[in-house]
Formats: sequence, structure tokens, C-alpha cells
Amino acid sequence: ELIAFGSLQTAMLATAVIATAAAAFAPATLHVTPGAVTAASHSRNAVQMIEGFNRRELLGAALAMVPASAAFADGANSRETVNRARAIYGSRIFRLQGKSAADFLEEKNAFTLFISGAFRSADVKPTAKALTKLASDITKAAEKGDGATANSKLKDFLTIAKIEKELDTVDGGNFNPKQRRNAGAPPTAEVEAQMGSLKYALYDAAKK
Repeated sequence: ELIAFGSLQTAMLATAVIATAAAAFAPATLHVTPGAVTAASHSRNAVQMIEGFNRRELLGAALAMVPASAAFADGANSRETVNRARAIYGSRIFRLQGKSAADFLEEKNAFTLFISGAFRSADVKPTAKALTKLASDITKAAEKGDGATANSKLKDFLTIAKIEKELDTVDGGNFNPKQRRNAGAPPTAEVEAQMGSLKYALYDAAKK
């Protein structure tokens, strides 16, 4: 029944069990205060609830529960991570259309970074697998100097990945490579608003 409570409750239970086990191992104190009496009472109640387990078994079981609850977060991916991957690496991949085999080889890491950033979640693993296969085919073709095949496979990659246009050069975008700052945060709109008439300096040293 405890497993059905979810990861948060599981983590809380594990913490409580570890605390109880630690208290069981701790030596008795000679200083008795009202707070200590209350804590001791709570500790005795907790120990009674898990009667039948020895102390080492209890501590081992508690420690085993913690990684299990943390696993609920495995494979999670934020919207910002996806947007960043699509804007930066998706745009670089989009611009490879019609390029030579040498150009594909120069950008082969963009495919890996795009897939790992935009298709990290468990629910899109089939798509990630298909894109990884296509990226491998594109690289192999480029290594053989076969730009035509690389471009043909690229079309399939763009379709499956739903890369339809460049996103890093959009006015006001957060990941424009021309911006003279770390891409991403704070949003470009906020930076430009703060700079006012000097917002050109975000892109160029002198006003054009």
C-alpha cells in the first residue's frame, strides 16, 4: 500500500525510517529535557511500529528505498531544454540542406546534441531511436563523401524531428548566436527592454 502513495510519500517514509534507525543506533543521552522525553516517546512508538525487523535490516531497507524514489525523476526533460535544443542545434541541422559532405561532418555533433536535448523523455524514445539511426546514416554517407545521400537522409530527419525553420535567428529570440551574451536567460525581450535605445549593442558593437 505504501508504494501507491507516490514518490514524495516514499521519500518521506524513507527519511523517517532512516531517522528512526539512526536513533536506534545512537547512544542514550544523560541530559533529560521535556523535548528529549517527547522525542524518545516518538522514537519508541516508531520502533514499535516496525517490530520484527532488526536494526541493520531496517537501515538497509531504508537506504534501498531512497534511490527507488529518486528514479521517478529519471528521464525527465524540461520545456526550456527542448526549446534550447531546437533553437540552437535544430537550426544548425536545418541549415545543412543542400550542403556538402564536408559540411555534414563538421556539424555531426549537432545531431547528437539535438536528439539528447529535444528527445530525452521516455515518451519519445521511439522517435529518438529513429532519429539516432538517421543521424548515423547521414554521418556514414558524409564520411564516404556522398553528399547526395546525406541530404536525402536529412530530409527524413527534418520531417520526423519536425524541424521546419531556423529558430535561432528569429527577432527577439532567446538563442540568437549574434547576441553578445550567454544564450537563454534572461529572455531577450527583457534584456532589450532594459537597454532601450542601446539594444543594438546586444548584437553589434556599433549602431548600423
